Amino acid sequence: MSENNQKPTRQDLHRNHKSNNLLVILGIIAAAFLGLVLLYNIFYGNDEEPSVAAGNQTNSQSMIITESDDSSKTSSSAEESSSEDKDEDSAKEESKEEKDEESDEDTDTEEVPSSDENVTKAYTGDWEPIGTTQTGEHVTDYSDGSADRNEIKQAIAAVTGISADNMIEWWIGNAGDQQVTATVSDTQKKTIARVQLNWVDDEGWQVTFVEELNEIPNN
Repeated sequence: MSENNQKPTRQDLHRNHKSNNLLVILGIIAAAFLGLVLLYNIFYGNDEEPSVAAGNQTNSQSMIITESDDSSKTSSSAEESSSEDKDEDSAKEESKEEKDEESDEDTDTEEVPSSDENVTKAYTGDWEPIGTTQTGEHVTDYSDGSADRNEIKQAIAAVTGISADNMIEWWIGNAGDQQVTATVSDTQKKTIARVQLNWVDDEGWQVTFVEELNEIPNN
């Protein structure tokens, strides 16, 4: 009988059994090692990700705080600018009021009595002539649209406060040599005035006397 057909001995079987047991043990060890590696990755492998996320969150909060600070600064600047504009407007209004008061104080007026029941107040003043575009010898032209009518209207507006654009001329007539009298009102007829004017050569019409009236008289 050849060697290839010999039956394995007890020693050969024992040796093979030991070899198989060793392989099984090695396999178990390898599986346990892989299990430990997997568990480590699961529990400790993502440590850096939360840290990065936390870092991003911190940066985001920092950006929000910075933007909030910038917004506060912008809002503060806008409020300061608005406050400065209000102060400037207030200063302009006060300056205008002061100029108006100075203008009133510069015109020396004197109230005078009147026996006319239609007169509520009468006063004289040293108003300046209104100015003129006319030259040479002056002859009053009472026609509508003439230089005299326009300049008389401007002189009356400057004294009575009735604007030329809102003025009705009820009467314009001769009151003597180079003198006229005019009765005017605003378009609502709330302010009615009778005004005396003198002509000053090269300087124009000058108001000398004003009467504030209750109603428009029949001239």
